[in-house]
Amino acid sequence: PRTFRPHPDAAMPTRGTRASSARSGTKRVLKEAIRPTRIPPATSKARKRIPADVFAAGSISLDRARASAHMLAAAPGWYEGAFGGRMSDEYKAYMRDEWGREKRGDQPLFEKLCLEGAQAGLSWATILAKREAYRRAFYNFDIAACAAMTDADIERLLQPVADALKEDTIVRHRGKITSVQHNARCVLALIKEREEAGVPRPQHGHFDEYLWSYVGGSPKLNRWASFSQMPSEDAASIEMAKALKKRGFKFVGAKICYSLMQSCGLVIDHPIGTPEWNAAALRLGK
Repeated sequence: PRTFRPHPDAAMPTRGTRASSARSGTKRVLKEAIRPTRIPPATSKARKRIPADVFAAGSISLDRARASAHMLAAAPGWYEGAFGGRMSDEYKAYMRDEWGREKRGDQPLFEKLCLEGAQAGLSWATILAKREAYRRAFYNFDIAACAAMTDADIERLLQPVADALKEDTIVRHRGKITSVQHNARCVLALIKEREEAGVPRPQHGHFDEYLWSYVGGSPKLNRWASFSQMPSEDAASIEMAKALKKRGFKFVGAKICYSLMQSCGLVIDHPIGTPEWNAAALRLGK
C-alpha cells in the first residue's frame, strides 16, 4: 500500500481515508489528496479538539496545534473505514480522543488492564458501551477498594439486574469479575515490594512505571501503512504478559497486553499519514 505523508505545514487531507471492511480480509486502499493551503484560525469546535498535552513544555506552536486539531476535526477517521462503518459515535470519539494517546498513572492503567481483560472473547464495542457500569461496579477502579472486595461483593455483581439496560450492567463472568479483585491485590503487592526496597515513588506511580518500562518509558510511534499491517502482539507485549503472569495477574495474555499498549499510547498504531498519526507526531516532536 502507498504511504502519504503531508508536509508539516500542509493542510488536512481534502478527502478522508477509504477502506474495505477489515472483516473481509481485503487490503485497504488509502487515497488522500493533500495540498498546501493556509490553515484557517481554529474554530470553536477545532479549538476544543486541541489536546491539553499538545502544548506541554511549549513543544509545538499554536499554529501547528491548530493545524493538528483542524485535521482531526474534519476528515473521517481511518478506523471508520477499517471497521466498515459499524461504529457508534461513542466508539468513534474513543478512537479519536483516547486510543493511542498516552495514559499515565496507576489507577488509569489498572482500569484499562481490567477492561481489556473483560473484553477477552468479546468486542471492545461491547465493553466500551458498558464502561460506566464497570466504573460504578468497581469503585471507579480504585485499586485499594477493588483489592478489599469480598466474596459477597463478587456474588452481588454476578446477579442479574432487573429491568436494567444492557449498557447499565457488566458482563457477568465469574472469572473476569474475580480477576479485578485479584489483580488489584497483585498491583498492591508490586507497589509494596518496591516501597520496601526503598524505590522512590515515580511521578506517575510504581505500577505505571512498571508497565511503561516495556517501551523504555516513552511512547513508540509505529509506522504502519494500513490497519492490516498492525500486529495483535509484539515482543514487548509478550514479555509484559510473561512478567505479569509470573506475578500472579490473570487475563493478561500477550494480545490483551498489546491491546492495552495500543489504547494507552505505549505504542501508537494509527496508520502513518493519517490525521491521528500526524497529530501524535506533532505531540511527540517527531
